[in-house]
Amino acid sequence: MEINKAEPRKLNYRFYYKWYALILAVLWIISVAVVAYLFLQQDSSPQKEELYSFGSFVVLLPALYLWWLHPKITRTIQVFPNAIKISNSHYSWDIDYNQIEKISTPFLSYICLKMRDGQTWWLSASIERIEYIWEGLAKACPEQMNGFATFEEFRIKLVQYDHHEKRKEWFFRHRVLDFINWIVLPSVVMFIAFKVQTSEVYIYSKPLYFFRLVMYALFTTITSAFVWSIIMKVFVFDKQVVENLKDDIKIRDVSKEDFILQRSKFLQLITCAALMALMIKMDLNLFSITKLKASIEQFNLRAGQTLLVDTRYNCVECAHPINDGDLILFGKGSVAQVLALPGEVIAQTQANSLGRSIASDTITTVPQGHVALKTGKGQEMVIIKISDLIGKLKNK
Repeated sequence: MEINKAEPRKLNYRFYYKWYALILAVLWIISVAVVAYLFLQQDSSPQKEELYSFGSFVVLLPALYLWWLHPKITRTIQVFPNAIKISNSHYSWDIDYNQIEKISTPFLSYICLKMRDGQTWWLSASIERIEYIWEGLAKACPEQMNGFATFEEFRIKLVQYDHHEKRKEWFFRHRVLDFINWIVLPSVVMFIAFKVQTSEVYIYSKPLYFFRLVMYALFTTITSAFVWSIIMKVFVFDKQVVENLKDDIKIRDVSKEDFILQRSKFLQLITCAALMALMIKMDLNLFSITKLKASIEQFNLRAGQTLLVDTRYNCVECAHPINDGDLILFGKGSVAQVLALPGEVIAQTQANSLGRSIASDTITTVPQGHVALKTGKGQEMVIIKISDLIGKLKNK
Protein backbone atom coordinates (compact mmCIF):
# COMPACT_ATOMS: atom_id res chain seq x y z
CA MET A 1 0.00 0.00 0.00
CA GLU A 2 1.40 3.35 -1.02
CA ILE A 3 1.46 6.00 1.66
CA ASN A 4 0.79 9.56 0.56
CA LYS A 5 3.58 11.67 2.00
CA ALA A 6 2.71 14.83 0.10
CA GLU A 7 2.50 17.99 2.17
CA PRO A 8 -0.90 19.60 2.74
CA ARG A 9 -2.19 22.04 0.16
CA LYS A 10 -0.81 25.56 0.45
CA LEU A 11 -3.52 28.09 1.16
CA ASN A 12 -2.63 31.46 -0.30
CA TYR A 13 -4.03 34.85 0.43
CA ARG A 14 -6.39 36.08 -2.28
CA PHE A 15 -4.77 36.61 -5.66
CA TYR A 16 -6.54 39.93 -6.23
CA TYR A 17 -4.61 41.44 -3.32
CA LYS A 18 -1.59 41.58 -5.62
CA TRP A 19 -3.61 43.51 -8.19
CA TYR A 20 -4.89 45.80 -5.44
CA ALA A 21 -1.31 46.41 -4.32
CA LEU A 22 -0.14 47.24 -7.85
CA ILE A 23 -3.09 49.52 -8.63
CA LEU A 24 -2.90 51.27 -5.26
CA ALA A 25 0.84 51.80 -5.59
CA VAL A 26 0.35 53.52 -8.97
CA LEU A 27 -2.62 55.56 -7.74
CA TRP A 28 -0.73 56.48 -4.59
CA ILE A 29 2.14 57.96 -6.61
CA ILE A 30 -0.31 59.87 -8.83
CA SER A 31 -2.28 61.10 -5.80
CA VAL A 32 0.83 62.38 -4.07
CA ALA A 33 1.82 64.29 -7.20
CA VAL A 34 -1.67 65.78 -7.73
CA VAL A 35 -2.18 66.79 -4.10
CA ALA A 36 1.31 68.33 -3.96
CA TYR A 37 0.64 70.28 -7.15
CA LEU A 38 -2.75 71.57 -5.93
CA PHE A 39 -1.30 72.39 -2.53
CA LEU A 40 1.41 74.54 -4.08
CA GLN A 41 -1.15 76.26 -6.32
CA GLN A 42 -3.39 77.33 -3.43
CA ASP A 43 -2.51 80.42 -1.42
CA SER A 44 -5.45 80.52 0.98
CA SER A 45 -5.42 78.36 4.08
CA PRO A 46 -9.04 77.06 3.81
CA GLN A 47 -8.21 75.41 0.50
CA LYS A 48 -5.04 74.04 2.00
CA GLU A 49 -6.97 72.69 4.99
CA GLU A 50 -9.39 71.01 2.63
CA LEU A 51 -6.50 69.54 0.66
CA TYR A 52 -5.04 68.27 3.93
CA SER A 53 -8.25 66.35 4.66
CA PHE A 54 -8.63 65.00 1.13
CA GLY A 55 -4.89 64.33 0.97
CA SER A 56 -5.15 62.10 4.05
CA PHE A 57 -7.83 60.14 2.21
CA VAL A 58 -6.03 59.65 -1.09
CA VAL A 59 -2.48 59.38 0.27
CA LEU A 60 -2.38 58.10 3.85
CA LEU A 61 -5.18 55.52 3.71
CA PRO A 62 -3.86 53.72 0.60
CA ALA A 63 -0.38 53.79 2.12
CA LEU A 64 -1.67 52.20 5.33
CA TYR A 65 -3.62 49.65 3.30
CA LEU A 66 -0.47 48.72 1.34
CA TRP A 67 1.40 48.33 4.64
CA TRP A 68 -1.37 46.04 5.93
CA LEU A 69 -1.51 44.18 2.62
CA HIS A 70 2.18 43.37 2.25
CA PRO A 71 2.28 40.30 4.54
CA LYS A 72 -0.83 38.89 2.88
CA ILE A 73 0.67 38.79 -0.59
CA THR A 74 3.86 37.10 0.61
CA ARG A 75 2.59 34.36 2.97
CA THR A 76 1.14 30.88 2.52
CA ILE A 77 -0.59 28.63 5.06
CA GLN A 78 -0.64 24.85 5.47
CA VAL A 79 -2.83 22.81 7.82
CA PHE A 80 -0.94 19.88 9.34
CA PRO A 81 -2.36 17.30 11.81
CA ASN A 82 -0.38 18.84 14.68
CA ALA A 83 -0.01 22.50 13.68
CA ILE A 84 -0.78 25.29 11.27
CA LYS A 85 2.28 26.50 9.38
CA ILE A 86 2.53 30.06 8.09
CA SER A 87 5.43 30.74 5.73
CA ASN A 88 6.95 33.38 3.50
CA SER A 89 10.12 33.40 1.43
CA HIS A 90 12.33 34.03 4.48
CA TYR A 91 10.58 32.79 7.63
CA SER A 92 7.98 30.32 8.87
CA TRP A 93 5.83 30.18 12.00
CA ASP A 94 4.15 27.12 13.51
CA ILE A 95 0.90 27.41 15.40
CA ASP A 96 1.02 24.31 17.59
CA TYR A 97 -2.49 23.07 18.41
CA ASN A 98 -1.33 22.05 21.89
CA GLN A 99 -0.28 25.62 22.62
CA ILE A 100 -3.64 27.17 21.74
CA GLU A 101 -5.29 28.55 24.85
CA LYS A 102 -8.50 29.79 23.27
CA ILE A 103 -10.25 29.75 19.88
CA SER A 104 -12.79 32.50 19.24
CA THR A 105 -14.75 33.87 16.29
CA PRO A 106 -15.28 37.53 17.24
CA PHE A 107 -16.90 38.80 14.02
CA LEU A 108 -17.44 38.14 10.31
CA SER A 109 -15.05 35.44 9.07
CA TYR A 110 -12.29 36.07 11.60
CA ILE A 111 -10.77 33.25 13.64
CA CYS A 112 -8.76 34.41 16.63
CA LEU A 113 -6.21 32.02 18.11
CA LYS A 114 -4.85 33.03 21.51
CA MET A 115 -1.68 31.14 22.40
CA ARG A 116 -0.44 30.22 25.86
CA ASP A 117 2.58 32.50 25.45
CA GLY A 118 0.27 35.50 24.94
CA GLN A 119 0.64 35.74 21.16
CA THR A 120 -2.51 36.15 19.08
CA TRP A 121 -3.08 35.01 15.51
CA TRP A 122 -5.88 36.35 13.29
CA LEU A 123 -7.09 34.35 10.28
CA SER A 124 -9.94 35.27 7.97
CA ALA A 125 -11.52 34.68 4.56
CA SER A 126 -8.73 36.74 3.03
CA ILE A 127 -7.11 33.28 2.93
CA GLU A 128 -8.39 30.91 0.25
CA ARG A 129 -10.47 28.01 1.56
CA ILE A 130 -10.38 29.29 5.13
CA GLU A 131 -12.78 26.47 6.11
CA TYR A 132 -9.85 24.01 5.82
CA ILE A 133 -8.22 25.76 8.76
CA TRP A 134 -11.47 25.67 10.75
CA GLU A 135 -11.88 21.95 10.05
CA GLY A 136 -8.26 21.31 11.10
CA LEU A 137 -8.85 23.15 14.36
CA ALA A 138 -12.03 21.16 14.97
CA LYS A 139 -10.19 17.86 14.59
CA ALA A 140 -7.27 18.91 16.78
CA CYS A 141 -9.16 20.92 19.42
CA PRO A 142 -12.75 19.58 19.52
CA GLU A 143 -13.18 20.68 23.13
CA GLN A 144 -12.97 24.34 22.04
CA MET A 145 -15.58 24.10 19.25
CA ASN A 146 -18.57 24.28 21.66
CA GLY A 147 -20.39 21.47 19.91
CA PHE A 148 -21.15 20.45 16.32
CA ALA A 149 -23.85 23.08 15.86
CA THR A 150 -21.45 25.94 16.54
CA PHE A 151 -18.76 24.36 14.37
CA GLU A 152 -21.12 23.77 11.44
CA GLU A 153 -22.75 27.20 11.69
CA PHE A 154 -19.41 29.00 11.46
CA ARG A 155 -18.17 26.61 8.76
CA ILE A 156 -21.12 27.65 6.58
CA LYS A 157 -20.30 31.29 7.27
CA LEU A 158 -16.69 30.68 6.20
CA VAL A 159 -17.84 29.07 2.95
CA GLN A 160 -20.11 32.05 2.31
CA TYR A 161 -17.28 34.50 2.86
CA ASP A 162 -14.92 32.36 0.79
CA HIS A 163 -17.31 32.60 -2.17
CA HIS A 164 -17.81 36.32 -1.53
CA GLU A 165 -14.06 36.94 -1.60
CA LYS A 166 -13.71 34.81 -4.73
CA ARG A 167 -16.30 36.94 -6.52
CA LYS A 168 -14.15 40.00 -5.87
CA GLU A 169 -11.74 38.58 -8.44
CA TRP A 170 -14.49 39.24 -10.99
CA PHE A 171 -14.12 42.98 -10.42
CA PHE A 172 -13.58 43.74 -14.13
CA ARG A 173 -15.26 40.61 -15.44
CA HIS A 174 -17.94 42.68 -17.19
CA ARG A 175 -15.56 45.02 -18.94
CA VAL A 176 -18.00 47.30 -20.78
CA LEU A 177 -20.32 47.67 -17.80
CA ASP A 178 -17.42 48.23 -15.40
CA PHE A 179 -15.85 50.78 -17.74
CA ILE A 180 -19.15 52.69 -17.85
CA ASN A 181 -19.54 52.42 -14.08
CA TRP A 182 -16.04 53.54 -13.09
CA ILE A 183 -14.91 55.76 -15.95
CA VAL A 184 -17.73 56.95 -18.21
CA LEU A 185 -20.34 57.80 -15.56
CA PRO A 186 -18.01 59.88 -13.33
CA SER A 187 -16.64 61.69 -16.40
CA VAL A 188 -20.13 62.50 -17.68
CA VAL A 189 -21.21 63.64 -14.21
CA MET A 190 -18.20 65.96 -13.91
CA PHE A 191 -18.89 67.44 -17.35
CA ILE A 192 -22.59 67.99 -16.57
CA ALA A 193 -21.82 69.35 -13.11
CA PHE A 194 -19.35 71.85 -14.54
CA LYS A 195 -21.81 73.02 -17.21
CA VAL A 196 -24.75 73.29 -14.81
CA GLN A 197 -22.97 74.82 -11.84
CA THR A 198 -20.85 77.33 -13.75
CA SER A 199 -24.03 78.79 -15.24
CA GLU A 200 -24.93 80.07 -11.77
CA VAL A 201 -21.68 79.98 -9.77
CA TYR A 202 -18.27 81.53 -10.36
CA ILE A 203 -15.48 78.94 -10.13
CA TYR A 204 -12.29 80.82 -9.28
CA SER A 205 -10.17 77.69 -8.71
CA LYS A 206 -10.96 75.08 -11.35
CA PRO A 207 -8.27 72.57 -10.22
CA LEU A 208 -9.72 72.51 -6.71
CA TYR A 209 -13.26 72.33 -8.12
CA PHE A 210 -12.50 69.24 -10.23
CA PHE A 211 -10.51 67.72 -7.38
CA ARG A 212 -13.62 67.88 -5.19
CA LEU A 213 -15.75 66.39 -7.96
CA VAL A 214 -13.35 63.49 -8.42
CA MET A 215 -13.38 62.78 -4.68
CA TYR A 216 -17.19 62.84 -4.54
CA ALA A 217 -17.46 60.59 -7.62
CA LEU A 218 -14.88 58.16 -6.24
CA PHE A 219 -16.52 58.01 -2.83
CA THR A 220 -19.99 57.49 -4.36
CA THR A 221 -18.84 54.74 -6.73
CA ILE A 222 -16.88 52.83 -4.08
CA THR A 223 -19.71 53.09 -1.55
CA SER A 224 -22.32 51.97 -4.06
CA ALA A 225 -20.20 49.00 -5.18
CA PHE A 226 -19.61 47.96 -1.56
CA VAL A 227 -23.26 48.28 -0.53
CA TRP A 228 -24.58 46.30 -3.51
CA SER A 229 -21.97 43.57 -3.02
CA ILE A 230 -23.11 43.16 0.60
CA ILE A 231 -26.79 43.16 -0.42
CA MET A 232 -26.13 40.44 -3.01
CA LYS A 233 -24.07 38.42 -0.53
CA VAL A 234 -26.59 38.52 2.32
CA PHE A 235 -29.86 38.23 0.43
CA VAL A 236 -28.89 36.10 -2.57
CA PHE A 237 -25.58 34.23 -2.51
CA ASP A 238 -25.46 33.31 1.19
CA LYS A 239 -28.92 31.77 1.04
CA GLN A 240 -27.87 29.77 -2.01
CA VAL A 241 -24.84 28.39 -0.12
CA VAL A 242 -27.08 27.22 2.75
CA GLU A 243 -29.47 25.49 0.35
CA ASN A 244 -26.64 23.82 -1.54
CA LEU A 245 -24.96 22.50 1.63
CA LYS A 246 -28.28 21.06 2.79
CA ASP A 247 -28.33 19.02 -0.41
CA ASP A 248 -24.58 18.30 -0.08
CA ILE A 249 -23.84 20.34 -3.20
CA LYS A 250 -20.32 21.78 -2.89
CA ILE A 251 -19.85 23.02 -6.45
CA ARG A 252 -20.68 26.66 -7.14
CA ASP A 253 -22.98 27.58 -10.00
CA VAL A 254 -20.54 30.11 -11.48
CA SER A 255 -22.75 30.96 -14.48
CA LYS A 256 -25.69 31.81 -12.26
CA GLU A 257 -23.54 33.89 -9.91
CA ASP A 258 -22.08 35.75 -12.89
CA PHE A 259 -25.58 36.53 -14.21
CA ILE A 260 -26.74 37.84 -10.82
CA LEU A 261 -23.58 39.88 -10.36
CA GLN A 262 -23.97 41.48 -13.77
CA ARG A 263 -27.53 42.56 -12.93
CA SER A 264 -26.37 43.97 -9.61
CA LYS A 265 -23.87 46.13 -11.49
CA PHE A 266 -26.75 47.64 -13.46
CA LEU A 267 -28.37 48.51 -10.15
CA GLN A 268 -25.05 49.93 -8.97
CA LEU A 269 -24.89 52.08 -12.11
CA ILE A 270 -28.41 53.41 -11.51
CA THR A 271 -27.63 54.07 -7.84
CA CYS A 272 -24.44 55.97 -8.65
CA ALA A 273 -26.19 58.05 -11.31
CA ALA A 274 -28.99 58.94 -8.87
CA LEU A 275 -26.61 59.86 -6.04
CA MET A 276 -24.38 61.94 -8.30
CA ALA A 277 -27.42 63.72 -9.76
CA LEU A 278 -28.55 64.49 -6.21
CA MET A 279 -25.07 65.80 -5.42
CA ILE A 280 -25.22 68.20 -8.38
CA LYS A 281 -28.80 69.21 -7.60
CA MET A 282 -27.90 70.07 -4.00
CA ASP A 283 -24.49 71.56 -4.92
CA LEU A 284 -22.87 69.39 -2.25
CA ASN A 285 -19.45 69.68 -3.87
CA LEU A 286 -19.61 73.47 -3.47
CA PHE A 287 -19.49 73.29 0.32
CA SER A 288 -16.30 73.08 2.34
CA ILE A 289 -15.25 73.49 5.95
CA THR A 290 -12.67 75.58 7.74
CA LYS A 291 -11.44 75.82 11.32
CA LEU A 292 -10.70 79.14 12.96
CA LYS A 293 -7.20 79.63 14.30
CA ALA A 294 -8.08 82.65 16.43
CA SER A 295 -11.20 84.01 18.13
CA ILE A 296 -13.10 86.95 16.59
CA GLU A 297 -15.22 88.41 19.36
CA GLN A 298 -16.73 90.99 16.99
CA PHE A 299 -18.50 88.18 15.12
CA ASN A 300 -18.95 85.89 18.12
CA LEU A 301 -16.54 83.29 16.71
CA ARG A 302 -14.11 81.32 18.87
CA ALA A 303 -10.76 79.71 18.12
CA GLY A 304 -10.98 76.09 16.99
CA GLN A 305 -14.58 76.46 15.82
CA THR A 306 -15.38 74.51 12.63
CA LEU A 307 -17.42 76.49 10.12
CA LEU A 308 -19.28 75.43 7.01
CA VAL A 309 -18.39 77.51 3.95
CA ASP A 310 -20.84 77.86 1.07
CA THR A 311 -18.56 78.64 -1.88
CA ARG A 312 -21.50 79.52 -4.12
CA TYR A 313 -21.67 82.89 -2.37
CA ASN A 314 -18.54 84.47 -3.82
CA CYS A 315 -20.00 87.04 -6.21
CA VAL A 316 -22.34 90.03 -6.42
CA GLU A 317 -24.47 89.96 -9.57
CA CYS A 318 -25.11 86.21 -9.74
CA ALA A 319 -27.57 83.54 -8.65
CA HIS A 320 -26.13 83.46 -5.11
CA PRO A 321 -25.05 87.03 -4.33
CA ILE A 322 -23.46 88.18 -1.11
CA ASN A 323 -25.33 90.86 0.86
CA ASP A 324 -24.51 93.48 3.45
CA GLY A 325 -23.86 91.89 6.83
CA ASP A 326 -22.87 88.44 5.50
CA LEU A 327 -19.88 86.79 7.12
CA ILE A 328 -17.40 85.95 4.38
CA LEU A 329 -14.23 83.91 4.09
CA PHE A 330 -11.67 85.55 1.84
CA GLY A 331 -7.99 85.78 0.95
CA LYS A 332 -5.75 83.59 3.08
CA GLY A 333 -8.50 82.29 5.31
CA SER A 334 -9.57 85.60 6.84
CA VAL A 335 -13.10 86.17 8.13
CA ALA A 336 -14.92 89.45 7.57
CA GLN A 337 -18.37 90.97 7.31
CA VAL A 338 -19.66 92.53 4.10
CA LEU A 339 -19.79 96.28 4.55
CA ALA A 340 -20.50 97.61 1.08
CA LEU A 341 -20.92 96.32 -2.48
CA PRO A 342 -19.50 97.76 -5.74
CA GLY A 343 -20.62 101.36 -6.35
CA GLU A 344 -21.78 101.93 -2.79
CA VAL A 345 -20.40 104.72 -0.61
CA ILE A 346 -18.76 104.00 2.73
CA ALA A 347 -17.70 106.52 5.33
CA GLN A 348 -15.32 106.36 8.25
CA THR A 349 -16.92 108.56 10.91
CA GLN A 350 -14.28 108.18 13.63
CA ALA A 351 -10.98 106.47 14.16
CA ASN A 352 -11.59 102.73 14.34
CA SER A 353 -15.35 103.23 13.79
CA LEU A 354 -17.10 102.45 10.52
CA GLY A 355 -20.51 103.50 9.34
CA ARG A 356 -22.44 104.87 6.42
CA SER A 357 -22.83 108.45 7.58
CA ILE A 358 -22.02 111.10 4.94
CA ALA A 359 -20.74 113.43 7.67
CA SER A 360 -17.32 111.85 8.02
CA ASP A 361 -13.65 112.45 7.57
CA THR A 362 -13.30 109.87 4.80
CA ILE A 363 -15.82 109.01 2.11
CA THR A 364 -15.02 106.20 -0.33
CA THR A 365 -16.91 104.68 -3.23
CA VAL A 366 -16.30 100.95 -3.61
CA PRO A 367 -14.83 100.36 -7.10
CA GLN A 368 -16.48 97.99 -9.54
CA GLY A 369 -15.28 94.40 -9.09
CA HIS A 370 -14.52 95.04 -5.42
CA VAL A 371 -16.28 94.81 -2.07
CA ALA A 372 -15.66 96.51 1.27
CA LEU A 373 -15.29 94.29 4.29
CA LYS A 374 -15.13 94.82 8.04
CA THR A 375 -12.51 92.43 9.37
CA GLY A 376 -13.28 92.54 13.06
CA LYS A 377 -9.70 93.52 13.91
CA GLY A 378 -10.34 96.80 15.61
CA GLN A 379 -13.12 97.65 13.13
CA GLU A 380 -10.58 97.63 10.29
CA MET A 381 -11.99 98.10 6.81
CA VAL A 382 -10.51 96.53 3.68
CA ILE A 383 -11.48 96.72 0.02
CA ILE A 384 -10.73 93.54 -1.91
CA LYS A 385 -11.37 92.09 -5.33
CA ILE A 386 -14.49 89.96 -5.63
CA SER A 387 -12.35 87.15 -7.01
CA ASP A 388 -10.65 86.94 -3.60
CA LEU A 389 -13.90 85.84 -1.98
CA ILE A 390 -14.03 82.17 -1.04
CA GLY A 391 -17.54 81.75 0.32
CA LYS A 392 -20.17 82.62 2.87
CA LEU A 393 -20.07 81.21 6.40
CA LYS A 394 -23.26 79.25 6.97
CA ASN A 395 -23.03 78.79 10.75
CA LYS A 396 -21.64 80.79 13.64
